[in-house]
Amino acid sequence: MRVAALTGAAVAAALLAGCSGGGDDDATPATTAVQTVTVSEPPPDPTSTAATAPPPSRADSLAVAVDRVLPSVVNVRTSSFGGGKGEASGVVLRRDGLILTNNHVVEGTTDVSVAFNDDVHKTPLPATVIGTAPERDLAVIRVKASDLVPVELASSSALRLGDAVIAIGFPAGLLGGPTVTSGIVSGLDRTIEGPNGDLTGLLQTDAAINPGNSGGPLVDRAGRLVGINTAGIRSTDTENIGFAIAIDEALPVIAQISDAPPETERWLGIAYSSVDSETAAVQLGLDSSTRGAAVTEVYPGGPGDEAELAVGDVIVAADDVPIRNAAALTKLIASRKLGDEIDLELIDSRGPRLVAVKVARRTPGAVP
Repeated sequence: MRVAALTGAAVAAALLAGCSGGGDDDATPATTAVQTVTVSEPPPDPTSTAATAPPPSRADSLAVAVDRVLPSVVNVRTSSFGGGKGEASGVVLRRDGLILTNNHVVEGTTDVSVAFNDDVHKTPLPATVIGTAPERDLAVIRVKASDLVPVELASSSALRLGDAVIAIGFPAGLLGGPTVTSGIVSGLDRTIEGPNGDLTGLLQTDAAINPGNSGGPLVDRAGRLVGINTAGIRSTDTENIGFAIAIDEALPVIAQISDAPPETERWLGIAYSSVDSETAAVQLGLDSSTRGAAVTEVYPGGPGDEAELAVGDVIVAADDVPIRNAAALTKLIASRKLGDEIDLELIDSRGPRLVAVKVARRTPGAVP
């Protein structure tokens, strides 16, 4: 194994020199290292059946780590108003269909489905969003399955600068399966600005994280989950800077949004998503300056149904408080008591109107 390690170091040195544009002076240490190994300990004949070199260490093999986690990596496919389509990533948490992804992956969508890499589920399965934490950019979705392969967890708090990590996902809508990139932990406890406030306690990595990687796993060299990929910096002035939500920070949030009894939640009997861009507003046939929360589903028998809310309605204000996105409406509902009446200012392609909706207790079975 000493031969393999020294040779690998030499190759890495040569690659780094090539990336930085180094000349002959940079290449010399790599050549010297290889010669030293060759002279002091000749490598075994690879054709010899008597070779006694031990097999590669599991912790040192990227391929083994990828094979281990791949059945747990999923492709999250979404639809939104106006026929928009999107693709991102996710990771299986439990055999019974629980999957983790980013909130920004499912926010603003009208339909979610999941494609798998486990060689069992050959066709995508429809998914339901069962909980989100916009302030942490986390979402839990569920498919009807009982035989998924959950990812193994590691402790992100044990990571050190320089530890090797692997990012897996579905960037850029590329066909043919997931993309794997590798790098190191290049920063700890980072804070960046997110769409619903600052994201704190993030892991920074130089493993490539591109659009479509969102929600996918960041794993260690043993294939264990240490983070959820969430963002990459794309700028002419920077490169190789990506961020992941540390799994130790995410687990309490995941437990809260996935396991909390639904009867403890206040709701209006509707599902909704953000209208927070000109494109989203125009797709709904509204003025490009319109911002709010668009109703994506009205549940039969709920408060929204009784108030005659309709899919496509955009809530632009509630109790005279401007609603700029879905997170703002969620926050307002949470601040009200059961039985309170909320005055909603709505707009759709036909114009504005006002309705009053009562805050109710979500009951088991109210949401599919």
